[in-house]
Amino acid sequence: MKDVFFFLFLLAVWVVSFGVAKQAILIHNESRVDWIFRGVVYQSYLTIFGQIPAYIDGVDFSLDRCSPNGTDPYKPKCPESDATRHQPIFPEWLTVTLFCLYLLFTNILLLNLLIAMFNYTFQQVQEHTDQIWKFQRHGLIEEYQGRPPAPPPFILLSHLHLFIKRAVLKIPARRHKQLKNKLEKNEEAVLLSWEMYLKESYLQSQQEQQRQRPEQKMQDISHRVDTMVNLLEMDRLKQSGSMEQRLSSLEEQVAQTARALYWIVKTLRDGGLGSGEDAPTLEPQKALERQDLELDGRQEAEDLSHAPHVNARHLFYPNSPVLRFPVPDEKVPWETEFLIYDPPFYTAERKDQASVDPVAKNPKGRTGLRGCGSLSCFGPNHTLQPVVTRWKRNQDGAICRKSIKKVLEVLLVKQPLSEHWALPGGSQEPGETLPRKLKQILRREFWPSFENLLRQGTEVYKGYVDDLRNTDDAWIETVAISVHFPDQSDELKRLNSHLHTCDPRMAIRWQVVDRRIPLSTTHKSILEKVAALYGAYY
Repeated sequence: MKDVFFFLFLLAVWVVSFGVAKQAILIHNESRVDWIFRGVVYQSYLTIFGQIPAYIDGVDFSLDRCSPNGTDPYKPKCPESDATRHQPIFPEWLTVTLFCLYLLFTNILLLNLLIAMFNYTFQQVQEHTDQIWKFQRHGLIEEYQGRPPAPPPFILLSHLHLFIKRAVLKIPARRHKQLKNKLEKNEEAVLLSWEMYLKESYLQSQQEQQRQRPEQKMQDISHRVDTMVNLLEMDRLKQSGSMEQRLSSLEEQVAQTARALYWIVKTLRDGGLGSGEDAPTLEPQKALERQDLELDGRQEAEDLSHAPHVNARHLFYPNSPVLRFPVPDEKVPWETEFLIYDPPFYTAERKDQASVDPVAKNPKGRTGLRGCGSLSCFGPNHTLQPVVTRWKRNQDGAICRKSIKKVLEVLLVKQPLSEHWALPGGSQEPGETLPRKLKQILRREFWPSFENLLRQGTEVYKGYVDDLRNTDDAWIETVAISVHFPDQSDELKRLNSHLHTCDPRMAIRWQVVDRRIPLSTTHKSILEKVAALYGAYY
């Protein structure tokens, strides 16, 4: 109706405009109100449907069809005309031009506008047809719920039954049972699961629509352009790498000179010469900077441990048909009361699984699933994440830099039937030091050497991991150890020579460390700490 009213308003504007202009040009000083209305509105409206006025030009002009002085109540007043020659004297070209424009706008433009408005409204309504039908169906169900169940004409039996109960048996009236306002415990759990499923389906559809939108495509193109700009910048930095390497070499020589001068001054002072003033040294400053970086890494690790888990509450448990009990964000902590919380129990059948009852709960809160899941044991499942890094070098052997900072490379591995890269860590065999994933990419003769490298490495993170496999009774805790090769030493060459995959479907590569590295959120946070530890680019 809104579209119809808008169209009628526009049509009325054109009808009245044409009628006023036509009446003013053809007929002067018409005093009869009814004939003014007929000339301005009625005749202009009929013109749309093909009833063309005879006096619009001089072709069919006749004084017999009109009243010269406007005295005949049944005839309109004649247009301006020459009484002797019986011809009109008004400008015919102007009236014909206005008439053609009027028909053009009303019959073509306004009609097409009405069709376009109806088409747009129909599309808008069609998009929400399902929601409107559901709301109307809910009202129909409520109406049937509040009425007697028998259909006409059997509804007379229901009314007779009510009459006997009230008038004869004197049974007091009770309020008819309405639809439920409060659900039972199991029904609310089913409703939560259904809402969670619909929410994820809706988010997936929204993401798909977002990817198809022109704005998103423009953002993707912009991101690609930014990537090209970064690549060009890296190419420029490579070209200027020789100058930066010279500056770096000069800094190292200055540091060595300062240490040599410090040793000379100390030797002369011990021999009884010199003023006894201490010479400046660079080593203690570097040691303090390294301690500050380690302290910042520990603080960031503490912040990560206090963050709420998200992956551990994913509705679909990996590699199983089990669905988690939906847990809202505010109900995650164990201290928060959640009366309807009834998660399912799931423990995968594993040969190496420990048969111990759970004695502890997930320290991060509820996950929507009880049992051991696909993990090895109840409680914390400890893993080890070796972070093997080296400096990225160009063809000349110089360290590559970006934004003045050195660029790191990290060793990554991709498992069979997986599309994601990851650090070469994971769970360990009982009594073993190296994780299983690392053993799969290293030859056996290099295992003792790598164990020594782990003992000499730096711990960058220790604590809880937000993993998809976590449950209320079993979760993953990891220790991330940084193993860094600062130069092209024989140990690094031995490592590269002993990298070998037992499964040809596995892949190994050295990946540049930056924010766009294709890893999980947990592994990215660990690499960010490693980059901060060595002052590298991230």
